[in-house]
Amino acid sequence: MNSVRITKTQLKTLTEYLLQSKNESAVFLIAGYFRNSLGSHLVVRDIILPKNQDYDDRTEFHIQMSPVYFNKVISIAEANELTVIQCHSHPFPEKGLRYSPTDNFGEATSAKTIHECLNGKPMGSLLFGKNEVIGRIWLDNKNSPIDIEELRLVDRHLQIQKLVETKNSDKTIDKDLYDRQIQAFGIRGQKILSQLIVGVVGLGGTGSSIAEQLAREGIKNFILVDQDKFEISNLTRVYGSSIKDRGKNKVEIAEQNIKQICSDSVVQKIFANVISQKTLSDLKDCDVIFSCTDRHAPRSVLNELAYQYSIPTIDVGVGLDSNNEKILGGTVRATLLSPTLPCLYCTGILNSELILAESLSKEELESRKDEGYIQGLTDDVPSVIILTTLAASFGLLLMKDILFKVFDSKSSTVTLDISTFETSRLAASVQNDCVCKLRTAKGDYIPLSAP
Repeated sequence: MNSVRITKTQLKTLTEYLLQSKNESAVFLIAGYFRNSLGSHLVVRDIILPKNQDYDDRTEFHIQMSPVYFNKVISIAEANELTVIQCHSHPFPEKGLRYSPTDNFGEATSAKTIHECLNGKPMGSLLFGKNEVIGRIWLDNKNSPIDIEELRLVDRHLQIQKLVETKNSDKTIDKDLYDRQIQAFGIRGQKILSQLIVGVVGLGGTGSSIAEQLAREGIKNFILVDQDKFEISNLTRVYGSSIKDRGKNKVEIAEQNIKQICSDSVVQKIFANVISQKTLSDLKDCDVIFSCTDRHAPRSVLNELAYQYSIPTIDVGVGLDSNNEKILGGTVRATLLSPTLPCLYCTGILNSELILAESLSKEELESRKDEGYIQGLTDDVPSVIILTTLAASFGLLLMKDILFKVFDSKSSTVTLDISTFETSRLAASVQNDCVCKLRTAKGDYIPLSAP
């Protein structure tokens, strides 16, 4: 499913400019690019709006951009090691939007230039009519372009606009099975859930609960990641487990539980560390990812993945304070990571010093703790199923919000203070010098922090 990923604000800016005049208009976008097992994808980073002098010719049926403007766009893309999406409008047809022979010739020429100037990078194209959009990707300068099949709006919410009808779009829904849920989200909402690919990283207390609830909600496609085996102490929190599962891979327990709920589910199991290029490459197939790991380093790389590839990622966590006899306090939290929203570093949830500490040997770690250089890193922390399940539900509620706009709030974090039992929706600001700003929409053009 070839796509262009763009924020709602970017699309609004683009549409308003392209369709404001009775004459054709053009805009170039600076974008990242990546491939996954489903197709080719362009991720919009910047919009380069032309000025009137950037048009050499502009009429209702024809445009010619200035070479100076075109070269400026290529220079910006080259400086940022990104590529280009060429956009223009046909403001005249009400329906039946299509590329003209002149468009075909002009784009083939532009794609050849971009391929040569930007080290073989592909060029995207979007054509805007009054009521529809079509697009294509020129992968090289030798073959015909491939269709862009969907326009994906990714920011505080996720909206997938199909540009080309696919075989899966007419899948039937079991209305009896999902009756109560359809009453909440509608038949269209249930169809959206059934078509998603959802990743769950970490199948412990929160992750196993999320996996089970997703299966019951009608999610059919899963990518499950966990490198741990089931231990007897996990029995109190891991959904679908029994005492007989000791030594079994957690991903196998989760898959078995999902299949018991819905036998036709498709589950890809990854028994590996998420901090690897291979695992992260597999996760690029996901529409939504749940980060359910209790370590900082995996969270950090999933944080990168969310912004670099425009994949909404929901980080779920529980932090408890206890004296080994009583819970003294703590927090249950779920945070949405997505373009335009603050990341885990912006909000202070991630700490680079603790990421470094996780990589130290036991001896060096204890020495640093004794010297007071490291605080807040503990191997064995208290955990109870009522709170891990609550955190999972917070995460799932955020997922419903990004799909169906459940909240009347711009907040990207939901928290519960265990001491006061007060919930809050926190809003932080994106930090200009943060890693999320650097990585946003870069796709495969910057490596993830993994071997």
